[in-house]
Amino acid sequence: MCRMTAILSTRPQNGSDLLCGGPKSLLAQADAVKGRFQDDGWGIGFFNGAPAVVKSPRPARLESKKFSAAAASRSGVVIGHLRAASNPAGLPRASLLGRANTQPFAAGGCLFAHNGTLFIKDEIRSLLGKYAAKVKGDNDSEVLFWQVMKMLDAYGSPEAALEMALDEIRTVWISCRSKYPGRPAPYRGLNMFLASPGALTVLCHYQPRKEGGKGALLTPGWEYGRIAWRREKSRLVFSSEPADGGPGWRKMNDPEIASASVKAGRLEVSFKRIKL
Repeated sequence: MCRMTAILSTRPQNGSDLLCGGPKSLLAQADAVKGRFQDDGWGIGFFNGAPAVVKSPRPARLESKKFSAAAASRSGVVIGHLRAASNPAGLPRASLLGRANTQPFAAGGCLFAHNGTLFIKDEIRSLLGKYAAKVKGDNDSEVLFWQVMKMLDAYGSPEAALEMALDEIRTVWISCRSKYPGRPAPYRGLNMFLASPGALTVLCHYQPRKEGGKGALLTPGWEYGRIAWRREKSRLVFSSEPADGGPGWRKMNDPEIASASVKAGRLEVSFKRIKL
């Protein structure tokens, strides 16, 4: 699974302290554990009027200066992503890499990042309609991105878009699960960040691993994939695991949607449990 951090602030600022400034930052997670390197690309998205993304298909640990420079971008919303490519279809590794497959994705005034694996990528892509032509890479996260954009255009609400994307995936699974013997679900992790200027919506659906499974990279005792969040004076942070050693980190439930926004210079956040 990938690693990602999103920051929503009351005023434009950079997130360097959490993205690359400490021993538990997003950049530190890139090569924190041997055998679990996040080496398949990195990206940092922010808003400069329109969505902007600086990204590379190379390992972040080998491009720390470029990563840090991108992390210094000032914005009300910043999303950082480290990619460890999943390959549910068994494709040649070369086809999984490249800039087109690297996150965050941007379109329609939004930024999007995903952590997990969608096993039924082809079935969901077949339902994208006009959005299918917009898929440029060959990975499940981009298909998921355009599915969410389809739902956003249909429902107008980012919360509804994430919830309905999850609902469609689980509905499609009923008709195609026989094609995937041994798979208990159509995905392994559907953590998603969806951002627009002044707003951030987060789906935490990490599916707890069985006893003895891998934990977080740098936070002993933290479940691998459970979204961490913290409220600060002027910003809200959501991350794949605590991005520093400071206090205040809380755990999102599974599955749950967080809706955060800046209104009249104040941070507002609410949470909604999802029934499966």
